[in-house]
Amino acid sequence: MAVVRMSLRLGLAALCFLAVPVFASAADRAYVDLFGGNTWLDSGSGLGGNDHAPVLGLRVGQRVDAHLGIEAQVAAAFAQLQKPVGQSAKQYSGAVIGNLYAFNGPNTPYLSLGLGASSNVFGTAAGRVTNPVAIFGVGYQHLLGDHFGLRLDVQDQMLFDNPVPHNGLLNDVQVTGGISYFWGGSGRHRAFPIIGPAKP
Repeated sequence: MAVVRMSLRLGLAALCFLAVPVFASAADRAYVDLFGGNTWLDSGSGLGGNDHAPVLGLRVGQRVDAHLGIEAQVAAAFAQLQKPVGQSAKQYSGAVIGNLYAFNGPNTPYLSLGLGASSNVFGTAAGRVTNPVAIFGVGYQHLLGDHFGLRLDVQDQMLFDNPVPHNGLLNDVQVTGGISYFWGGSGRHRAFPIIGPAKP
């Protein structure tokens, strides 16, 4: 009989644990994500071996429900990117992005779609130009407790109306990893809820 009672208590504790939606630790909470990686412009840029560089950026957003999130993203690429033009040629970009999450849990792949702008220098004649950008990407998010998470993103930032040899669409692929911080999460918003002893 004691074994049966213990089994029932363990079963009840497990049901209580499963009944708490784990994604509540991420849903409806604002977050900031610091990311870094590398960016590659395609061969149409005419930059030769100087068409790639490290990139650093910041995202601020919120997962508004189980399968949808929205965020603002800003980034800058440094080092040798676009160096042949002989002037300051860092790349700056910003966008508003919607994330479509595959699962309603905190650890999930997602699809990213966004619109924004990218500031580049592709030649001394045109100087610095700002191009409209459409973003298509995929990513994966993994939460580490209540407040922290890890992200991996691959984005194709499609730059339009470029003064480059092909004078049109230019692909800029960014591969980044990030560390996220989520505000809140105390009390009922626990990624790993604490289960107390079952009452007799």
